[in-house]
Amino acid sequence: MRKFLMSTAAIAVVAAFAMPAHAECDGFYGAIRAGVAQHDVSNGGLAFSGTTLDDNKLMISGALGYRYEHWRAELEYVWRDKTEHKREFGKTEFKSYSYMLNAYYDFMPYNWWTPYVGVGIGLTQLDFARVDDLAAGVDTKGNYDPLNFTWSVGGGLSLKVTNRFNVDVGYRYYDMGGLHNADVTAQEIYGGLRYVF
Repeated sequence: MRKFLMSTAAIAVVAAFAMPAHAECDGFYGAIRAGVAQHDVSNGGLAFSGTTLDDNKLMISGALGYRYEHWRAELEYVWRDKTEHKREFGKTEFKSYSYMLNAYYDFMPYNWWTPYVGVGIGLTQLDFARVDDLAAGVDTKGNYDPLNFTWSVGGGLSLKVTNRFNVDVGYRYYDMGGLHNADVTAQEIYGGLRYVF
């Protein structure tokens, strides 16, 4: 009986070490990302005349997701720093926050590195304020803060540091919908850390 138990234990240990490494790569994960975002507003008419929103601004995001073989799905919150643009008689301020459902496809999920592509859908809160200088005799201001449907597409490269820990770099394009007859888009370049629990 003792020999049988020892043999069974030995087989179990050997089997555990012989299991493919990718078994530890799948499951729930958390991710943080940071990079630069560049907004673009076009066709906005007089409400946005003299306004540029194409500065490179900090973006930070956090995500919770699940990975299975080639596929990843996650919920992500994206924060982007405020853009300010000074005009002759005042300034404009713009910021955005996104709540996204993303899906990714890893081409070589259990390799040390893999390219990936991703798409996302969600909502973006746009916040635009045009503040004019009352001291100059101008008494107008505009505030627009719609919650818009948003879609994104992008891709990048992931490096496996351990079976559970990955470093990601990537690019994303966002279409954030309309803002007072203007079309709002954004581009992001980011780096991130991802850990499978």
